[in-house]
Amino acid sequence: MLRYSALLFALALPGTMLAADGLDPAAAERCVAWMKERPSSAPAEVRTVAPDTLCADFTSSLTKESRDAFLTQMSAIPAGVTPQVIVRSMGGDVELGMDMGDAILDRKASVHAYQLCVSSCANYLFLAAPTRHVMPDSVVLFHGGVVPRMTKLPDLTAEGRQRLQASIERQDGFLRRAAVYPPSFEWMDRLNEPDANLMHHCPADRTITLIQLSDAVLASIGAPVASNEGPRSQEAVDALVARYGPAMAVCYWDQPVKR
Repeated sequence: MLRYSALLFALALPGTMLAADGLDPAAAERCVAWMKERPSSAPAEVRTVAPDTLCADFTSSLTKESRDAFLTQMSAIPAGVTPQVIVRSMGGDVELGMDMGDAILDRKASVHAYQLCVSSCANYLFLAAPTRHVMPDSVVLFHGGVVPRMTKLPDLTAEGRQRLQASIERQDGFLRRAAVYPPSFEWMDRLNEPDANLMHHCPADRTITLIQLSDAVLASIGAPVASNEGPRSQEAVDALVARYGPAMAVCYWDQPVKR
């Protein structure tokens, strides 16, 4: 489980000693203690653990109810206060993820990824934040979002194609608003194409489904990380993913993104 670090003991806000990443150490400790007690099958839930801090545990799939709870509790944080969001999530519905990401963008909230921030969590919560933090022994795993090639899938109905196109357009606007390079997800989606040079930088013993980007790569697509206490090598990423349980084929990516 999470090893406590200087995160929980450092410093500054009126009346409260904050860590360097802006978290109230007591709030972070309450959030982590609560998440450690919850099984992976527990329903998605959001708690307010300090006047400025949300603790969002979405290890099971995102739901409309958890989205609504997130938005309600975010709106209750006073104007002029920067919300802090500690999140653990295996991802879920694209639209629900963007709904929460829009709230993060609106409030300029800071996001702190705890243990696992995967798929829609990485795409729409982590990328939305102007200030991003990776907590100790935690991974942020991307696989690309909705991309144009999906509209050409043969079994897609006309209605499904229309909804997908609307999601793609919304996602493009979302990424632009977050100042993130919009074609990033298309680049990730091409990772396993047989003729792509990208795949040669990833482990050959797996078909890659998820990618962890280095700090330098995140910065190059417009998503710099303010602090990162997570793994910084393929071996370290693999060890953490194995520790947390879900079988995921991950590539640690530290090569330049070709635009």
